[in-house]
Amino acid sequence: MNKFSRRFAAVLVTGALVVAGATLTASAANADSITGNIKLFTTGSNVGTIAAKQVTAGSSTTNPMIYGITVDQACPAGFRGAAIFTVFQGGVKVGTLGSTGFVADDGVEGTNGLSPADTSIAMDESSTLPAQNPKVDNNKSLEVAAPTLATGSFELRYYCGADSLGQFDFVNDKYFVLTLNFDKTAHTWSTPVAKINTTTSITASADQVAKTATINTQIKNAADGTNAATATGTATVNQTAPSAATLGTATIAAGVATFTTGSLSPGVYTFTVTYAGDTAFNGSMSSTATISINGSNTGATNITFDVLAGANPGGLVLSNVPTSVDLGSATYNSGLLTASNPTGFSGITVTDNRSLDAAAWSLTGSVSDFTAGAKTLSGKYLGWTPSLTSGPTGAAAGATVLPAVQAAPTGGLKAVSQLASAPVVDGSPVTVVKAGLNVAIPANSATGHYSALLTLTLA
Repeated sequence: MNKFSRRFAAVLVTGALVVAGATLTASAANADSITGNIKLFTTGSNVGTIAAKQVTAGSSTTNPMIYGITVDQACPAGFRGAAIFTVFQGGVKVGTLGSTGFVADDGVEGTNGLSPADTSIAMDESSTLPAQNPKVDNNKSLEVAAPTLATGSFELRYYCGADSLGQFDFVNDKYFVLTLNFDKTAHTWSTPVAKINTTTSITASADQVAKTATINTQIKNAADGTNAATATGTATVNQTAPSAATLGTATIAAGVATFTTGSLSPGVYTFTVTYAGDTAFNGSMSSTATISINGSNTGATNITFDVLAGANPGGLVLSNVPTSVDLGSATYNSGLLTASNPTGFSGITVTDNRSLDAAAWSLTGSVSDFTAGAKTLSGKYLGWTPSLTSGPTGAAAGATVLPAVQAAPTGGLKAVSQLASAPVVDGSPVTVVKAGLNVAIPANSATGHYSALLTLTLA
């Protein structure tokens, strides 16, 4: 219809609110609520066509707040005695915008109540008997009707009363509700903007070298599955297996985000992503994505050396120090992981051309800690067995040094240890030294390709 056929002060039924050609669904107040398609109107709705007067926002000081509505549903049978338009906030009634009493089908005061045809409603305090509804009252602006209303969301409730004398039972009477927004500072009210529903997709890939996982996220429009290119905000990355943990957040840009984990131990990992949403998009949670980080049952140890050559007066020189010794892969042996190289650390030469009154020389060594990426093993787990290939009279190999786990509480080669020594001997300036190297580490040590720096000092 083009004009309001009935007039009374309570003006709102909820269900779906039509805004700018789209229908916004409002949640029902209770199980007895009736869903309807609603349009709100302002100005004198009994003049001209109502379509040109639709409103979705307004001033909270305008009297009346809403002039009228159209709705495709009426109050249910048994609850058409009277109606009231109320304001609720936080579940508490804070005001009344209007009410009706004895409303007859013909617009004349009587006891017939509201009819099933009462789906177009206007507020009007200028009515006169008997041509218009004589029981319209309390038309007010929002701020006059509800002076304690605070900035935020609130409810407009349209109660359908069973009592035709206007005695409302707010527990048992039926009602419809629509949630609106209120800005007390700006003195405005408005209908909430419907957010777009989303879905969150997830893919994950593993880097077997770095032992990391990369999680890719895309936010999509739930309606058609297209990329939500304007979505912003953050996505939280969660690990759900082998243990639950929040790994961090990734910033959404153009609807997508990427997150890379830290180093992971060998095993199977499952991840999910939760999108928090923003002002235009609702949040959503992804399904799961699974990756595997491969393990290893062997370990390899590489030792790299910097050579500190002697340059003492008279010509004491260290040479032929290997630049690298590979101990191979550590294997399980009597409760430990061990690896060794009996010949790789050989051919080390000390040439002593000093005068006969010079002091005996000593060749010592110590090792740094072993590292494999972020993993560390103490240098005390490295040991050696020194020996001489050749040398002058009085030359001697240093004592055997065992790894700490085999000879606690020794410090292994973490402590400075002697490899060889010799006095100055006329006509025999060259001493050739070697040592078998061995490492022994706890059996539960993390896998990796470890290296350490073994430094020799000739003095």
